[in-house]
Amino acid sequence: MPITCGNRAGHLDGRPAIHATIDAVRACCTAERTWTCDWLVPHMHPEDGEIYTLECGGLAWDLPDDRGHTCEFGHEHVRAEARHAEGWDYAADPEEAGLLAGRGVIPVAMDGGPIDIDKGAFDYAAALPGPR
Repeated sequence: MPITCGNRAGHLDGRPAIHATIDAVRACCTAERTWTCDWLVPHMHPEDGEIYTLECGGLAWDLPDDRGHTCEFGHEHVRAEARHAEGWDYAADPEEAGLLAGRGVIPVAMDGGPIDIDKGAFDYAAALPGPR
């Protein structure tokens, strides 16, 4: 349900804005900095089914402890340093997930969810010499 934000100073046009979440309204009013989310989102043209991408355009703000940033529509990016310290990393596909898991790194899908692990890639990475 859209929420009207009363922070007129936080918007370029000086008018109230509509945000998607309570967290977005809170960030709009209290975050040290906010910006427009530039996450590329696929859309499908209704007439011919062609896929095209547009920037999200939602309100974005920094996550606590300088871990990364998120937006009101759930697009989140955690910085490499934070991922390394926490023992996980993003994987684009099951093969990459297998390579990460084989080296002792927890793979996470690009959308932040679980991802399948390719056993062949896991076995290959686990057999490589060196620290894990």
